[in-house]
Amino acid sequence: MCWWRVWGQILLPVFLSLALIQMFISFSDHKFTKTHHHWNLKLKTKHVETECAQKQTCPLCTQDKRCIWCREEKLCKKYCFPYSDCKFNSIFWANCRVDMFGIVMLILVVLLAVGFFWRQIFYYARNGEVRGASWNAASAYYE
Repeated sequence: MCWWRVWGQILLPVFLSLALIQMFISFSDHKFTKTHHHWNLKLKTKHVETECAQKQTCPLCTQDKRCIWCREEKLCKKYCFPYSDCKFNSIFWANCRVDMFGIVMLILVVLLAVGFFWRQIFYYARNGEVRGASWNAASAYYE
């Protein structure tokens, strides 16, 4: 029974020392990993740009979610929202039928409709009564 305690007193400081040394190495190496990560991002970006530039048609271009199709220039480019060289109403992303302007307008219409219905529900819940519904369950029970 005592030998477990002896080994615990010997191995615990060893494991803690190894953990602290590992943390020290990883923190001192942070500058290298940050620079390495930065260069990897640059290489990936250039790789995506070349992949997108090789696609010649809208369906091929929009299959890859990282690319956009410019209708005016008839080019496939890397998708970098909100910055692009194309006009907003000639960008096609993820499909070749509805341009980016149409997608944004659809989202706005849906948000306005949800806001309108939310306002109506909030109004009826606070000020008015909904026909055929009783908000007070206790009054329905005693009637």
